[in-house]
Amino acid sequence: MDVLWGLLFFGGLGALWYIGYRIDPHWSTRDGTRFVCNSQVISLDETIGRKKEAQVNVIPDGTLIIGQRLMLRRRRSTWVITGKSEAPPKGKTVYLVRKTDGGTLQIDQMALFLPTKSRCIKVLDDALAARQSRAR
Repeated sequence: MDVLWGLLFFGGLGALWYIGYRIDPHWSTRDGTRFVCNSQVISLDETIGRKKEAQVNVIPDGTLIIGQRLMLRRRRSTWVITGKSEAPPKGKTVYLVRKTDGGTLQIDQMALFLPTKSRCIKVLDDALAARQSRAR
């Protein structure tokens, strides 16, 4: 009987670990200018590492301040939206952002994964449209 309880205990732990791994963190303010989502750093054509939680703050000019956890601290940097995925995974919206330093674009890129029903989608779409209209 003790073996059965032990198996149930470890099976429950495994199930909770799996559920915790699969859940995407997401939170946003009512106006959609600050939110938490999954992000993944992208090299030229491939992803680097795993998805990480990111805190995003959208500034009125469309610039994003993104903070990612590194060990015990958050590394904050400035990014701009460069595109939106045309064929994202089911139930997700994916934005491509690029790091900027003093107005010049850097080579670093990141993908932001958001639920399709998020309040911040409209804010990010507006920022992307404003950036694309300035580029023309």
